[in-house]
Amino acid sequence: MTCWAHAGADRWQRRIERMQRRLERMQAAAERWGGGGDRPSSGNRAFDEYRAETLRRLEEEQREFKEFLNRLRHAKDKAEFDEFMAERGRRPQGPPPQSEN
Repeated sequence: MTCWAHAGADRWQRRIERMQRRLERMQAAAERWGGGGDRPSSGNRAFDEYRAETLRRLEEEQREFKEFLNRLRHAKDKAEFDEFMAERGRRPQGPPPQSEN
């Protein structure tokens, strides 16, 4: 793989890792805020409904984001493999080994 392509792949990998850390921090914050299955009532029914809907939406976005990261990693792996195979196909084929008879 060329140097610039490798640098670009490293940049994307770092970006994916940062997004994953952010996602984990958001998930931890949601759990601290009451993201568990049995949330205690705040005493305000409208707020409790809003909180439940917001957490449901965030959980759905988290699932979709994880799926996106998996697709992105797969695409990166495939691009690297395709580049490897292309480079391998461009190598000049040397003469066949001579038998010593």
